Amino acid sequence: MYVENQFELNHNLLVIDDEVEITKSLFRQFRRKYNVFVANSAYDALPILEKEDIQVVLSDQRMPGMTGISFFSAIKDKYPDALKLILTGYSDIEAVIDAINAGQVFRYLTKPWNPVELNMAIEEAFERHELITNNRALLQKLKEANLTLEKKVEERTQQLETTNDKLTNLNIEKNKYIGIVAHDLRSPIGAAYSFSDLLIEDFDSIDDKDKRAFIKIINERCNFSLNLISDFLDASKIEAGIFELKLQEHNYVDFISECVKQNQILARNKLQSILIHSEIEDISLRFDKNKMEQVMNNLLSNAIKYSHPNTKIRVEIFLLDNSVQTKIIDEGQGIPVEEIANLFNPYITTSVKSTANEKSTGLGLAIVKKIIEAHNGKIEVKSEIGKGSEFVFSVPLIT
Repeated sequence: MYVENQFELNHNLLVIDDEVEITKSLFRQFRRKYNVFVANSAYDALPILEKEDIQVVLSDQRMPGMTGISFFSAIKDKYPDALKLILTGYSDIEAVIDAINAGQVFRYLTKPWNPVELNMAIEEAFERHELITNNRALLQKLKEANLTLEKKVEERTQQLETTNDKLTNLNIEKNKYIGIVAHDLRSPIGAAYSFSDLLIEDFDSIDDKDKRAFIKIINERCNFSLNLISDFLDASKIEAGIFELKLQEHNYVDFISECVKQNQILARNKLQSILIHSEIEDISLRFDKNKMEQVMNNLLSNAIKYSHPNTKIRVEIFLLDNSVQTKIIDEGQGIPVEEIANLFNPYITTSVKSTANEKSTGLGLAIVKKIIEAHNGKIEVKSEIGKGSEFVFSVPLIT
């Protein structure tokens, strides 16, 4: 085998002929245009095909051991892209034409060949090979582009379906919330309207004691309605992502003490007491005072609401894991274990009833959880039926 590798393009020509003078002649004819590899038999050509990227094969037909057509037939599956040309005598024309029809031979030339005709045939073979290669590369790119497009369409479709599902669920939740709020507002507003209507129609005939009772009911129902609307607006802001904190430094122990003091009045009405114990004497934390007051008022009012008269509520403050922990512990009815997991979900109420028929919006604990998490804290609950509940939340130390 002899070859000249001097071409930028990978144009490799394999010449096979058992006559050395013919291979030398063909080598001289094409060596200035192509990388020419030479073999003197079909068996010598096989290692060249395995080692080199041969685009065009020019083979003699009549060779010892294996004819050119037989050789092409043997390599057609392994090297399907190689363009095959054959040099043959007139006596083999019929066999060569059959090989052309079978797709094994690209062109045939008779001996003695015309150099110009052979040169044109070889050029056409390389052009055909380049066309086949380019078409295959283009088809592969189109296939890859199609797969990429299909994947993008699939991903986009999935995104749209997910978004649509979210919007559908949000719409369902919105309608549910509106329905719940409308239902919860109808009852207290209806009651307030009825009692105010009685006062208007029969004011002079109603004794003072009943008037005060009616006015108290109207006041309570209006207060409940205002709290429900306030909670609903807070929940809506949180879900809409416009929940903002106004963080400032405050003395945390003093803050908790003030919250306890405010709720002592409600506790006394049920003959309850709120005790406070702090392992910390003086500490400053950054928090939104109004929002954290919502947290304390909600947790303390729940402890009062669901506990029987003549019971105690304890508030404990201590340090743990770079945060200040606050516990609200009551001696109330407790919460069933299976209901605790949903306790902080909006509009979820437990089967536990308040001990003095106090009302609940079902939004308070959901808002509490959002406020605590917005302060980078967390809230947990432990409860046991008949023994009471323990809510504990954390507020990180200032770093």
